[in-house]
This record gives sequence, C-alpha cells and structure tokens, in this order.
Amino acid sequence: MLLSNKKVLVSGCGFSFGGQERKTWVNVLRSVGVDIVDVGGPAVSNQWILNRVFLKLLEDSSINHVVLQLTSIGKLDVEVDTQRQIELVDTDSLRNFTVDGIWPSSVSVDHESKKLYNQWLFSPRLETQDVFCKTMLLHDWCKSRGIELTVLQAYDIPWTDQQKVSLSSIVLNLSDPLYDQYQRSEFYKCHDHVGQNTVPCKQYQIDLAAGICKHIDNMFLSRIQRISQAI
Repeated sequence: MLLSNKKVLVSGCGFSFGGQERKTWVNVLRSVGVDIVDVGGPAVSNQWILNRVFLKLLEDSSINHVVLQLTSIGKLDVEVDTQRQIELVDTDSLRNFTVDGIWPSSVSVDHESKKLYNQWLFSPRLETQDVFCKTMLLHDWCKSRGIELTVLQAYDIPWTDQQKVSLSSIVLNLSDPLYDQYQRSEFYKCHDHVGQNTVPCKQYQIDLAAGICKHIDNMFLSRIQRISQAI
C-alpha cells in the first residue's frame, strides 16, 4: 500500500541524479517511500533536464508533482556515433561516458572541438534565454493540468533582471543556488572533494532531501530525520 498519492518526476544533473555511485537526495527520498521517476543524468545540460521533463509528462499522465533542478549554463550534450565515441568520449579525462547515446561533455575542453565551441559558439545570453522560456512554459503547462512544480537552481545562472522578476515566484532559490548553500554548510568542509566532481556529500543530501520533502509530502519527514540521526 502506498504511503502517499504523490508520484514525483525528477530531472536534474549529477547534483540530483539517483543512478550514480554517489547517493543523492533522490536516493534518500526513495528510501523512505517516495514514488520517484528520475529522468536526469550526470553532467547533463539544461536542455536535457527540461526536455526530459516535458517528454515524460506527455508519456505518463499519473505524475502529479515535478521537481525540476536547473544546472549551470555552458554545458553541451552531444549525440554519439562510433566515430564520436572513439574521438570524443573515450579520450576525455573526465566525461568518458555516455547516457542514452548522449555524451554529456559538460564543460570539458580536452578535445579541440570543445575549445573551439567555447571560443566561437557558446552564447550565454541565448542559452539563458532558452532556459528561461522553457521554465516559464513548463510552469504554465503544469499549472493548467494541476501538476505541482518545484523548481530548484543548483548553480548560478546569469538571469537578466527582468527574468528574475518573472521567475521569482517559480524558482525557490533564485538568488541562492544549492551549491552555494552547500559550500556554506557545515558539511562542505568535512567532505573530500576530488577532481571536478561537485556532487555534494551524503550528509548534505539527507538535509536537502528533508527540505525538498516539505514541498512534496510532510509525512515522509520523520523517516528522513531518523536517517539523519543514524549518520
């Protein structure tokens, strides 16, 4: 018997994605009984994060709550074939993996093509505008269908002042990204951060899970608190 009638769709980068070695708040919520569909991925871009949410909502009408975790801009997801796998993926020092046939290159510049992309093609204003438009449209789409939407920002995004005004009632932590919160927390200094992996430590993920749980269903909070006390 389900403890709650909430079916939660989550999409985010490695800060949230539950299918990786480091456990996240998604794993914590699942462990206490929250019904979660996770369509995020490690190092993926906002394009992936937003598109996967909408496509899953079209596919599954039983979802009644969405947690959207926005990531930083400047990430590039690339479709992979055999040649790209050998040339781009296998030779990368950090992003040497694919997700559903996509190489989440993130901000890697090992390959010359990424260096050239960053120098000549990356367009911060246009990318931020794209994230803004999709987030606003997703908010209206969910509202019209009675689907609750919780939007969190993991890293800083260079919103314009006008965009901030429009997003102020949609993005819960618009001026204080999750990673900034993590760096200020008591957990950050106690965790060994290796390389470029910015996935927060387990203690912080449990604390974050409790905060997100308040927007989903308070009935799971006591279980999360017991996990926190056992650490």
